[in-house]
Amino acid sequence: MALRRTTKISASFSMSSMTDIVFLLLIFFMITSTMVHPNAIKLLIPRQATKKVVIDKFISASVSASGSITVDNRRVSDADLESKLLQTYNSSDKTFIKLTTDKNAPTGAVAKVLDIAETHQIKVVLDIK
Repeated sequence: MALRRTTKISASFSMSSMTDIVFLLLIFFMITSTMVHPNAIKLLIPRQATKKVVIDKFISASVSASGSITVDNRRVSDADLESKLLQTYNSSDKTFIKLTTDKNAPTGAVAKVLDIAETHQIKVVLDIK
């Protein structure tokens, strides 16, 4: 007596459930990527160089590659940086900070000067060497 199975085992695989999962993951990553905001410093870059700026006074600040900060050719510690900048700052609109940085200067030291300038609404001219 020969016994045979009445059901056959199929070797095929349905990919429809896999495509559903891929589309759900795609939608999830598209939605979450729009919620991510990078932390960046907002820079105002001039569009044309036709405007002439009259500068009464500028404060010379520089950041070296080692991270040391100098204001008017005098080395300043991090604690005294804000008070030193505000001592030499004139509240007119024609006073700028000329920030000279080395291209290998740490961004944290440069950001300190930029943060102080932004909180006191002082305009900064950035010079990278």
